[in-house]
Amino acid sequence: MNMSLPGLIITGASGFVGRHFLRAVEGRFRLFCIARRSQFEAGLSRGENQRWTQVDIGNREELLKVARCVQDHGGADYMLHLAGYYDFNYADHPEYTRTNVEGTRNVLALADEVGIDHFVFSSSLAACRFPDPGVIITEDSAPDADFPYARSKREAESIIERHPAQYRKSVLRLAALFSDWCEYPPVYAFLNTWASDRWNARVLGGKGESAVPYLHIRDLTALLLKVIAMTDALPAYGVYNASPSHTTSHLEIFRAATRFLFGEERRPLHIPSVLARPGVFLRESVLTLFGHPPFERSWMLRYIDRDLRVDAQRTHALLQWKPTPRYDLTRRLLILIENMKHHPEVWTQRNEAAFVHAASRPNLVLYTAMLHQRDAMVTALVHDIRSLQQRDSLTDYDRMNDDTLRAYVSLFYEVLITSIRTRDRSTLRNYARVLAYHRHQQGFDCRQVCTVLTMLKDGVRSRVAADLPENVRVEDIHDYINLSVQLACDEVEEVFEQLQSSGVEPAAAADTVNVFSSNAEMQRLIDELHDVCRDGWEIKGIFEKTGQRSR
Repeated sequence: MNMSLPGLIITGASGFVGRHFLRAVEGRFRLFCIARRSQFEAGLSRGENQRWTQVDIGNREELLKVARCVQDHGGADYMLHLAGYYDFNYADHPEYTRTNVEGTRNVLALADEVGIDHFVFSSSLAACRFPDPGVIITEDSAPDADFPYARSKREAESIIERHPAQYRKSVLRLAALFSDWCEYPPVYAFLNTWASDRWNARVLGGKGESAVPYLHIRDLTALLLKVIAMTDALPAYGVYNASPSHTTSHLEIFRAATRFLFGEERRPLHIPSVLARPGVFLRESVLTLFGHPPFERSWMLRYIDRDLRVDAQRTHALLQWKPTPRYDLTRRLLILIENMKHHPEVWTQRNEAAFVHAASRPNLVLYTAMLHQRDAMVTALVHDIRSLQQRDSLTDYDRMNDDTLRAYVSLFYEVLITSIRTRDRSTLRNYARVLAYHRHQQGFDCRQVCTVLTMLKDGVRSRVAADLPENVRVEDIHDYINLSVQLACDEVEEVFEQLQSSGVEPAAAADTVNVFSSNAEMQRLIDELHDVCRDGWEIKGIFEKTGQRSR
């Protein structure tokens, strides 16, 4: 990492805001990214000045381990807390408390441990109650809406304001965010309906005056950079409205969208709320019964013809920032619709992903459980191999001393849990190819190599299944462990076949097999794992020490 760059910790790095922000600021900061998903899952490349840790902010113990990584790489000056839970079901899900409230406490504890200068929190204007006619939401307005998400944001804001740390604390209440690919579920649902020939393609609830403020993700990125840059000029605690000072109504979006879709504005069919209510309720009930609930839910009807009017002029003046006119939603709809028409697969993929909220990802739960069992598991697996040698005449493995065997089993285990955590099997397959090449050169029999890999798979699977972590199913074990190791076995067999068909002769079988600590391919693989998985990392040291003893 470039130590001359300021350090920035980002929670929720794999989310909508996090992904866009990271792409925009690469090269400006040393980035310490915290997320439930891997970079691979989030569609992000690994940056030179970036460290990525998959951890649930609701897990305080695991989160605080990140402090060591940050301090080992120059510390951090700022923290951008973007992680949070939200869905459109309106139910009081326990994740609102665990992630949005307790998670915020944990993130503040991490900020204390690292010793940052500025803590920036992403709240929401949706946490404010829709005002009465003539009333406007300002930076002084209370986040007083009474639904689960709003309550969790209100409590998080209160926790941050009362937190005794000396660093600056800024709360940004975000407008409804969208990108050139939409990625905001209500607008996505509107556009899909209006562009179709369905019966409700022209239906608007009430007068179409339901309105909220919208903000393009690029404008938010610019605002976040402003807030960070102005750290020394800001008050110890401040609330800012990340929003334009106007709202955009359902009717305005309909008119602009139909004009861009069809060349002229279509006339909407207005349905009074008193008539819309039973229709939405019936449709929701029927479709939910068949496992395909619609986006429109009964709770949304209470907001028909309500206007979440906002005044953000104080924020604009203080931060010397304003939303860009060409990014206004009604103007930018031209770009959104162009993407919808000409790149339908990407459009659908990116927007459907915005609906998915995995409160507890099985792969991350399984990874954490296996990480905690690592030492005991490796010891047990080494014992399993030695026992298998006695029963199955695995003579090739007799040439490995215990230190070398443990080092290779440790590497296999680290590769396996990394593939589980990231849901990316490419490193595992690469490991299998490197392993197969070395085993072939060492004169090993392919059958013995695959037998040991299968034994390792069975040993891991049976021990994990014996104490199945919460939220992990037997099917998950099959997917993450069985299928992953089967892929590794297939790669081993393929490399052996390719080497044999090419006439590559193995070296003369040595009496002992040592760790190839100086081998470039193996070293690259170990370095790659070290970069991806730093939690309690031991494997690099094991290989270095074992290699020294072996020489």
